[in-house]
Amino acid sequence: MGVILKKGRNGKFRRHWYGKYEIDGRTRVINLAVPVKGTPPASLRGKSDDKAFERSRARAETALEKYAEDAHQKGRAEHLTERLIEMKTGRPVEYARLSDLCTRWQALARAVSPSKRHSEACDAKLKRFVAFMARTRPNANHLFEVTVEDVAAYAENLKTTFAPKTADDAIKLLRRSFGRLLPVGMVNPFAGFVGNFGNDNNGTVHRKPFTPEELRALLDVSKDDPLMHPLIVTAACTGMRRGDICRLKWRDVDFDAGMIQVKTSKTGAEVEIPIFPPLRAVLEARKGNGSEFVFPSAAAMLADNPDGLTHRFKAYVARILTDTSKKVAPTPPPTDSKQIESEGLAAIKRLPEGPRREHIHDTFTRYMAGASVREIAVATDTSRGSVSGWLAVVSGMIDKPVVRTATAGIGVKAAIAHHTRIAREQGQRAASIRDWHTLRATWVTLALTAGVPMELVRRVTGHATVDVVLKHYFRPGREEFKAVLANALPDVLTGGKSAPLSPAAELAALAGKLAAGVATAEDRARLRKLAARV
Repeated sequence: MGVILKKGRNGKFRRHWYGKYEIDGRTRVINLAVPVKGTPPASLRGKSDDKAFERSRARAETALEKYAEDAHQKGRAEHLTERLIEMKTGRPVEYARLSDLCTRWQALARAVSPSKRHSEACDAKLKRFVAFMARTRPNANHLFEVTVEDVAAYAENLKTTFAPKTADDAIKLLRRSFGRLLPVGMVNPFAGFVGNFGNDNNGTVHRKPFTPEELRALLDVSKDDPLMHPLIVTAACTGMRRGDICRLKWRDVDFDAGMIQVKTSKTGAEVEIPIFPPLRAVLEARKGNGSEFVFPSAAAMLADNPDGLTHRFKAYVARILTDTSKKVAPTPPPTDSKQIESEGLAAIKRLPEGPRREHIHDTFTRYMAGASVREIAVATDTSRGSVSGWLAVVSGMIDKPVVRTATAGIGVKAAIAHHTRIAREQGQRAASIRDWHTLRATWVTLALTAGVPMELVRRVTGHATVDVVLKHYFRPGREEFKAVLANALPDVLTGGKSAPLSPAAELAALAGKLAAGVATAEDRARLRKLAARV
């Protein structure tokens, strides 16, 4: 063990002292970060007459002694920890390397194998972190060497490069991966990191449930579609998720008991759903299809092209919400390009610095200069979808259309975008408010509004807590919401009941009292009477 000087490629001594020591039978050399002062002698074995040099050597020796002692202490503590873990688990402790992170994640035992698409997406996120660590901490080779500071730096890098949800998903994946791959007893650096890239409660965008009239129109407009109509009926009658409907198996359907009993794919919760006549008609029409799946074509399409199912569903939604005969565009195309360009550039400056902002700025300036989406995609070697997405970011930030349109009429894609998506602030991608999951929110809202007890609703949907149902799925309309408050609050707050409630509003008000546990016997009788009429 001792302090040494090292030479660089130019043949001159480096600026700091280095230390050599042994631990676990291995010799290690470290930079002591102690500056070399004075003039080094021809040989370090003897003392130099240069006092500044000798003082710096003494400081280096002290630093080396402390470092070596700490390393040995740490080594003994880690050895004892390893022995303890090995005694408890019966397996030796294994330290995963950062370079093996992707392979280790792929090899983890799972109840359900991930799809190829999901595996590739996760693999890309993990490789991105490994590459970041190689750039910023090249000496960190194992997972346990990653610190909370590394995590914070990586999170900041993601924030300037990707959309908030993409960044948030990446951190969540790394948190789960490190939790599974780090040895027992070691602290997960991602577990202590608190980051929120997505929306907080105030920024959450909720799906907008269909009204009963819209639901009837949706069923009517899709009645001639042999693939979509049965799926829409099933989703509307059960509140099941799209994947659970497409993968519904005959073994889960009990015609004699009139119930569907199935384990949800997302949470694994067991749910029970009554088979009412509209749903029974759909199911019985598919008996004897020769498949384990009730809807084999939908199961195949879900595996090969899930976005195709969503697009076809949204196309029907757009049809029932758009007056296609008038061909009126939801928003006019941009007319003042100078103003659009000025506002767009100002909005882009508010984005965090990084590659993402550079991509958006480059795309926007090219487009405003007259280049088409296709031309920009070719010139920048990227996809047209990415170009359109970056233009949509600017459009959402300034709340004005950016893309040039060939006609003022509204086509299918424009109608889908207008009726099923909503722009968000801070450069986040547009949120979906009318998709397959909207039927689930519709079922919950109609059930609770009709007075169905919360426990029965959760028995159908499989939600673990009441909070999740009320926060994300129960979205009554404004009139129903006002009616519930008007009927429940005292006159001193509402100014009295200025007008009698409509049957629907009264039903919603009574349902609110029932859910709050303040309904009287008279209220319950009135609710049953109203429910029988609807």
